[in-house]
Amino acid sequence: MDEQARDILCGLTANPALPGRLRALLPARPAASPPDTIWADVDPDVARAADPATSPDEVVALLDHDHAVVRWTLAGRPDLAGEIHGRLAADRIPGVRADLAANPVVVSASILRGLANDEDADVRRSVAHNPSVPLDVLVHLAETIRIGPNLLPRVMSATDDELRLLTASSSARVRMLAAQRTALPADVFELLVADDDIRVAKGIAPHPALSADRLRALAARHGPGLFRRLATNPNCDPELLHRMARDATARRTYRAVAEHPNTRGETLLICLADDVARRWAAAHPNLPADVLLGLVEDPGLAGYAAANPSLPVEVMERLIAAHGPVTHAGRGRRPLRAERKR
Repeated sequence: MDEQARDILCGLTANPALPGRLRALLPARPAASPPDTIWADVDPDVARAADPATSPDEVVALLDHDHAVVRWTLAGRPDLAGEIHGRLAADRIPGVRADLAANPVVVSASILRGLANDEDADVRRSVAHNPSVPLDVLVHLAETIRIGPNLLPRVMSATDDELRLLTASSSARVRMLAAQRTALPADVFELLVADDDIRVAKGIAPHPALSADRLRALAARHGPGLFRRLATNPNCDPELLHRMARDATARRTYRAVAEHPNTRGETLLICLADDVARRWAAAHPNLPADVLLGLVEDPGLAGYAAANPSLPVEVMERLIAAHGPVTHAGRGRRPLRAERKR
């Protein structure tokens, strides 16, 4: 079986509109690959470090182990005492400190404050993702590391007053932290929507409370730099999606538009011109039927087109006949192109 045939069959398997009678004709999915070998399978000390039954005295002894993976394993454990955390926080390997910093069971403010001043940026970034990080530490970290548009656990648990404190900050990076959250007080939401900094706008753009009119206003105010984030909002209407695809200056915008359920066929044709977005456009149910049928023959897009729920059932049948397992007579069916000529 060639690669294109394999892609087509995989696409049909993933197609939610494939009738059951046709699904029964597809080859069975291959068994899952065995998991990769992990350190605990080959190193008894790593296994002891990961084992909750290891005695406290043995755990303490492992803190001085020469093998960094042993200490790294301890840093991610969800059941170790606070004094162990203090020892690991001083480990010489940044990866050990980073895993410890992100571990939700590390709740000591003093340990987290110390790790927030670590010389390694990955360690500091891990502190920002710890649910127990003090809010003032998180504010400091937002100014010194790149967090990006990610909803942090500490922001998820923030009170309304804490959210107002973040939103009132003079730093756009801090205001952006609050903008990631969906559950916002009305006054905080309005302040974030009106924020002139595009970093804050990127955080609030996917918010489901934004109407189509407000999304258009944000697009007009911030321009192409915001288009990709706006295209992830479920309320984005077909007209705005089309305009953003037409005026896009970044390739990631095309993919976001091609993935949106409201994208029209004419807009998907624009997305097909992009080397990456074309895969999502080929699988979009609003793609024009004549274009979709042509993509089934495209070696790079055949699998995505086969997964498209708008693919006619008769075409699914022909694809299975052309690319499925050999028949009981021992011969494969003719290719789809030959069948179309009949």
